[in-house]
Amino acid sequence: MNNEDLIQGYFSNSLTPNQEQLFESLLAEDADFKAQFEFEKDLKRVIKEEESEVLKAKLQTFETALKHQADAEVKTSWFNWKMAAAVLLFLSAGWFGYDAFFGVNTVELYASNYNPYPNTVYPITRSDTLNAIERQAFVAYEAKEYENAIAAFNTISNPENYISFYKAQAYLELDELDKAKELFKKNIKEVSNFIAESHWYLALIYLKEGDKIQSKKELKLLLEKHNYKRTEAKKLLNTLS
Repeated sequence: MNNEDLIQGYFSNSLTPNQEQLFESLLAEDADFKAQFEFEKDLKRVIKEEESEVLKAKLQTFETALKHQADAEVKTSWFNWKMAAAVLLFLSAGWFGYDAFFGVNTVELYASNYNPYPNTVYPITRSDTLNAIERQAFVAYEAKEYENAIAAFNTISNPENYISFYKAQAYLELDELDKAKELFKKNIKEVSNFIAESHWYLALIYLKEGDKIQSKKELKLLLEKHNYKRTEAKKLLNTLS
């Protein structure tokens, strides 16, 4: 199986376990393969966008990338042809057949499975008159004022280990995925009370990013060791398999 077949197999969910292992190895070690994959993933995101101005801007980026590839005389002819063909296909046909062309729509799967985690550690009541920093943080969190919540979380001295989990939630709500991922991973490493939940939200983040392999890994870890969201995790894993 060549590189193009591996990438298409990834997006159509047809890779065998051995092929998935080869795919991950190439993604980590082969710069050309990674570049090809990143283009396919970016194109997938572009087609999903609904705002025409956003689409036009990203297509211009692709066209520029194509020109740069030609100027540099990079020896990846099928990749350049595929870039050009993909842009022409989009311009002529628009947004259609998304699921049929790319397989599982990970963005929609994310949206249908994601719910923000409620505050279960610091209940806020009307009679609570304390003005502690942690209370301020969770008042902001419950009010969906996530930037204020993060600012307050960051000023807590000697924070409990659940603080990193809720700060990750706030970053996720702000669509700052890298910061959210870092904190969820930290939460798992530090063996906090929200390990299962962190695996679930990491799986969803990878799903939103279009990384089905990493999403499946997190779901398997969740199912192997925990009961949180067990039914949903099984269903999601079956969809991705």
